[in-house]
Amino acid sequence: MEDKHSNNEQEIIKKIAEGDHHAFREIYDCYKDLLYGYSFKLTKSKLMAEEAVQEIFMKVWNNRRKLNPELSIKAYLYKITQNHIYNVLRNAAYSDKLREQIFYHRLNSHFSTEDQVIYNELEAFKDQAIACLPARRQMIFRMSRVQGLSHEEIAGQLGISQHTVKDQIVKSLKSIKEYLKIHADIAVSITLLAQLSW
Repeated sequence: MEDKHSNNEQEIIKKIAEGDHHAFREIYDCYKDLLYGYSFKLTKSKLMAEEAVQEIFMKVWNNRRKLNPELSIKAYLYKITQNHIYNVLRNAAYSDKLREQIFYHRLNSHFSTEDQVIYNELEAFKDQAIACLPARRQMIFRMSRVQGLSHEEIAGQLGISQHTVKDQIVKSLKSIKEYLKIHADIAVSITLLAQLSW
């Protein structure tokens, strides 16, 4: 049965590569709900998940001539979905609107056990990553991100320049990013970096 399904899917992919709209619709109907669920799990936003599905299938269609019928279309779709969400979450670190939308759903929801698990995981990774920083750098970073002090206030309390404060925070974020690349999955690491970049 699996071979039949695989062969049938290969034929569909070949047709899509040739520009067959009906074949494309067949793949869309088959995988749109799965990709929506996966996108929603990562973003906790219905709107963002819906937009992700549309963007992903648009990308598939625009790049249809590059499709390889020998490779799993499901794995391909999940991969580009992950990349798309990665980019969205990465951009959230620089967009007030996206940060607010993502963190409202991911960190302020107390109605879902899964949300609480994600929150706890984020907090644990944050503490572990910060704890790995050199003592003085860790202190400056905590004063900025945990206590909410300005660069000027930190500089005044520690008797150092604001430039030094900024430099230490930049280095802290770089170290944390490297830590997360090794220890956390993509969704957790990018979401946490967006939070720490506030």
